[in-house]
Amino acid sequence: MLVRLLGTGGWMPTDRRETACVYFRDGADVLVLDAGSGFRRLVTDPELLAGVERLHIVLSHFHLDHTAGLVCLPGLKHVPAREVWAPGRLVAGEPAEELVHRLLDPPFLAGDPGDVTRIFATAVHELSRDGEIGPFQVELRVQPLHNGSTLALKVNGELAYCTDTAYDEENVPFVRGARTLLHEAFWPGDSTDDVQHSAAGEAARIAAAAEAERLVLVHVSPLILDEEELVASARARFPNVEVGRDGLEL
Repeated sequence: MLVRLLGTGGWMPTDRRETACVYFRDGADVLVLDAGSGFRRLVTDPELLAGVERLHIVLSHFHLDHTAGLVCLPGLKHVPAREVWAPGRLVAGEPAEELVHRLLDPPFLAGDPGDVTRIFATAVHELSRDGEIGPFQVELRVQPLHNGSTLALKVNGELAYCTDTAYDEENVPFVRGARTLLHEAFWPGDSTDDVQHSAAGEAARIAAAAEAERLVLVHVSPLILDEEELVASARARFPNVEVGRDGLEL
């Protein structure tokens, strides 16, 4: 299974980082976690989808830095199956299909409401429990410590993804067993008073307590100029840490 980071920033894209998107490939199937602006790489780097027959898009929540890339779907019509899995009822209390339509329907993108599932995506599914999505086993946990809940996600039991959450000790048992943890580090420091986001040291605490092998810091604030601060803050608690960069293969 190939894993590549397509977007490692949070809030807004910069010249250095697109926003949240993680790519997994297993043969003719591709799974992406979140469709931030990094999702556009599926259009601008055609090799990522060469020979792909099924594209599975799994959203952790509906904030625009995790969903804005859905506007690229009209450029992916060469992939026969393009399915969106979204936690509408879990994190927003509304059906997933209605929320995806709200993002893409007229006057924002589609010319007609039917375009969303006729041209853009071939299906929209409610993401509500652990299960198989194509050849991928996806586990989920609701993270309540954000402006609106989000999902922590785990793929094939090997890689855990925790983004847009304040420090949440309840993620430790969820992450345990995963070799690699992608965890947001919106701020440097051992802790932060931001009640919506995590600091690098807090991400490291989760990695250490969960006994992960590797920590990759993602959802980095575009206001952070010195990324070594992030690494230093995390390394004090967990040695095998790096800041994720767009294009990094895991």
